[in-house]
Amino acid sequence: MLQMIRPDVRAVAGLTLGADPIVSAVSLLSYQDGRNLPGLIVRKEPKKHGTMSYVEGPALPQGSAVAVVEDVVTSGASLLRAIERIEAAGYRPVQALAILDRQEGGWEALKERGFDLQALFARRDLGLDRE
Repeated sequence: MLQMIRPDVRAVAGLTLGADPIVSAVSLLSYQDGRNLPGLIVRKEPKKHGTMSYVEGPALPQGSAVAVVEDVVTSGASLLRAIERIEAAGYRPVQALAILDRQEGGWEALKERGFDLQALFARRDLGLDRE
């Protein structure tokens, strides 16, 4: 997935809990590769104390390009929620990436918002097509 991330991207982000291991792994590998992409965790609800923010992680310059990741995309709702919260934090989501696209409407929902979902695998690749 790291190899799929555009050169202008400055961070990787995803909605907790499903995207947490992906954000962490991509961020770690990026540091080992010399790319240094910090990870941002997008909360479902803001903390009731501290920053009370939806987005947790290092502060980036406003307008920074961010790749948003997810484990499995079905309707696209989790990715869209993360994208909205990244935008609200002042960053610029530029990519939507997933491990698996279930091909149940998520690609289309993201396309409507101007994102081309890039997935490592699709349902058809795994022989999981419905009969």
